[in-house]
Amino acid sequence: MQSIESERERRPLRQLEACNLMLTEKASIRAAIAAVAILVVWVPDSDAYPTYSEGKVTHPAGSPRCRPNDSDGCEEQYGYCKSCHGHFRASDQNDFTPMLQDRYVSPGDGRSWRAIYRRTDPRAEPKIEIGLHDIHRNIMLDEEDVGVISCDTCHTRPPGFYPVYLGSSSSTFFDPIGCMGCHGRSEDAGNDDVSAGLGAGLRQHHTNAGVTECKTCHSDADPANYTPVGENVLPPYYFTPDAIHVNKPTDPCNRRRSEDYVGRGKGLDNDGDGWFDRRDPDCWARSFRFNPE
Repeated sequence: MQSIESERERRPLRQLEACNLMLTEKASIRAAIAAVAILVVWVPDSDAYPTYSEGKVTHPAGSPRCRPNDSDGCEEQYGYCKSCHGHFRASDQNDFTPMLQDRYVSPGDGRSWRAIYRRTDPRAEPKIEIGLHDIHRNIMLDEEDVGVISCDTCHTRPPGFYPVYLGSSSSTFFDPIGCMGCHGRSEDAGNDDVSAGLGAGLRQHHTNAGVTECKTCHSDADPANYTPVGENVLPPYYFTPDAIHVNKPTDPCNRRRSEDYVGRGKGLDNDGDGWFDRRDPDCWARSFRFNPE
């Protein structure tokens, strides 16, 4: 038990730094909007986050954030999840706009995902760029290998690829619940005042890490109000067998690196209590619970 308590005491609260980054970035974006005289309706921080980013700002032609041939300027997303977790499409591919050419760096530990990937296997040279978008699209959903267009797993059309809604999508293969398919659990449903409740564990992960914005709207974001189901309970998209998406995560306890795609050494904190993977007592049993399909 002593080692367990020590682990709990050493648990980093790096999301506090990310939250400060979010506030700083929002101030910078507001200044940019004023500079280009764009009218944007700002949603207060107390509102729930329905989408990954809050909105877009337009940079004028010639801005270093745009390509030379962007004669009408270019648009950049800001706010909500993006403020702390960065551009979802961040990559160093040359065909992307300059704002997206930064290699993806985790705000949690400041480490480059590509560098982590290479250290895991020094001989490996990924055929794709290592970032949030490509990890989800090309690795988890195997889009390049199986030839299946998996965009609708996360995207809702209409309106199109933007914005990305956190709790809905246009998927016909999976339940159309978007991000909640991997970052939520059906067993947590029905315990929140403003949503279906699947994301209770995700919200409590933020709360326990010191980022308390979720609590301003979501009653299940407060551990005092609700205890999410255990780490070992599968999110809806983790079902097996799935012959099409053979590389998607299937084990919430991250055995055989099921949730770890870049070699960070940990997957998700599914129940939000700060204990990841098999460090969580919920995963100490020999088996984990499957959602019925």
